Amino acid sequence: MTASSGEASFSVLALAAWILVTGAATVAVILVAVRASGAVARQLESPRWIAALTLFGFGLVLVATLLPTLAALDGQPSSGVCDFSRVGLPPLRKLTSVNLVSLNVVLFVPIGVAVGLLPWNRRNMIVIVAAVSLTFVVETIQLALPILGRGCESADMIDNSLGLALGLVVGLLARPHVGRT
Repeated sequence: MTASSGEASFSVLALAAWILVTGAATVAVILVAVRASGAVARQLESPRWIAALTLFGFGLVLVATLLPTLAALDGQPSSGVCDFSRVGLPPLRKLTSVNLVSLNVVLFVPIGVAVGLLPWNRRNMIVIVAAVSLTFVVETIQLALPILGRGCESADMIDNSLGLALGLVVGLLARPHVGRT
């Protein structure tokens, strides 16, 4: 039995597994962000909600980019090559509608906001370096593990970096207006 969506056709078992895995991972990210935010806030010398936003942002990226795709769960790995067909910013029309480009941008905005709100100190430089490195690490893992069914794309790195930068601007602009408690 298969469920069809346009050209793609997946087994119902693969669809059920994907929904279960993605849903469980998302719930886990939320629970970890809430539960660990107090300890992380102390380490980052920031309010608990900023620590929770930081944890949620990183967790959301990991869930959205490193869990197997529905195609992979149905036995269809990726090609194992990296696509460098786009190396510049996306066209504005791609950013103003819901599609993979805009979703890749939006995915990194929470991390950018959190980084912009963090106090600037040596310890938090680790978070900043991790945020900037995250898109490159994700794409490298996607390239190295075709079994995930995800493709390494230079466009994703650009879109993710754009989202991080936009979030950082929002965080820096909000910083003077946000309480530190």
